[in-house]
This record gives sequence, C-alpha cells and structure tokens, in this order.
Amino acid sequence: MPVPSRPSGFRLGSGDVPVQIEVFVDLECPFSKKAWPTVLAVANHYESESVAITAHSIVLCDHRQSWDLTKAVVAIAAYDPLRAWQFIGHLYQHQADYGPDAFDHKTRQDLRQLIEDLAAKFDPALSNSDLAQQISDEEGAVASRAKASVRYAISRGVWSTPTVFINGSPVPELESSSTLSDWQTVIAPTL
Repeated sequence: MPVPSRPSGFRLGSGDVPVQIEVFVDLECPFSKKAWPTVLAVANHYESESVAITAHSIVLCDHRQSWDLTKAVVAIAAYDPLRAWQFIGHLYQHQADYGPDAFDHKTRQDLRQLIEDLAAKFDPALSNSDLAQQISDEEGAVASRAKASVRYAISRGVWSTPTVFINGSPVPELESSSTLSDWQTVIAPTL
C-alpha cells in the first residue's frame, strides 16, 4: 500500500495548533448526519482559536452508496477543505435521496446520476464536469485519495460513525446526540 501524498481528510484550521480534532463520518450514516450540524457548530465556534478540525469521509461496510459519495467529495473538493465541508453538508441535506430505502432496487449507475444531479445543485458549474468519470475510475487519483481516508480510519480502529479523536485520543462520549456544550466541556481542558 503506497504512502499517501498528503494527510487524510479535510482540515479546517492549522496543523500547528495545539488542539487537533478528527471526526470520522459516513455519508450514508444517519448518525453522522445527525452529528454534522454540531460538528459545523464546533468548527465555527473555534474558528479563530487554537483548534483545528478534520473531517474524514469513510465507508462503513453496510453502506453501499458511501463509496461513490466519498469519491464525489474528494473530486469536487479537490484540495479545498471548506468546499469539502460544504459539499458534505449538502449531501447530508439530501441523504434520503440516496439512503438504503431509496436505493433498494436501484443501480450504481442510478447513484452516479443522482450524484451528478446533486453536484449540479451544489454548484451549477459542475453540471458539465467529468464527475461521473472520476467516480467510475477505481484506479485514479480520486479513488486513491478516498482509499487513503478509509485505510486511515481502519488504522485508527474506527468501525462506526461518527467517531471523534482529540489530539490522537478517541473521545467516545462525543456522539451523534452531543451538543456544542458537550464538545466545549471536552475541549476546554485542552486549550
């Protein structure tokens, strides 16, 4: 397995600040979707302080749509973390369109068409992009970067989402129902 050319995930903030938060989410996971607004609130609350937060889009084994969705985030965001965060939020707003019930009898081609449609809603300039080709290419740069996040999650022992680490340590008490106040209580002693 090759060493990735850059760290996994999409970080908001500096890699040099004393508090590094990592949040592992699955785009098809309803618990990740539930946690996402609070994760955004945490990122906004600590925006100018000594906290950086990295979102890692990963794929849980029972979420068959997540792989193509994760590749779409990588393709659309390129190396822009803020764009990744925005697109992840956009996908969560439309999770019912690609969840298990919606895709029970649909094909992967149907999913790729839906992803193209959602991408065009997110940014009309993407309506004529090569997104479907990038998502389909399992050996290209997009797939390689998406695999890096999945492998990184496995190396960290992540098996469910959302999973949170602060300064390299797992924080199981921060879960989908945690509030901004809950996060602040955990983060405050590290500042």
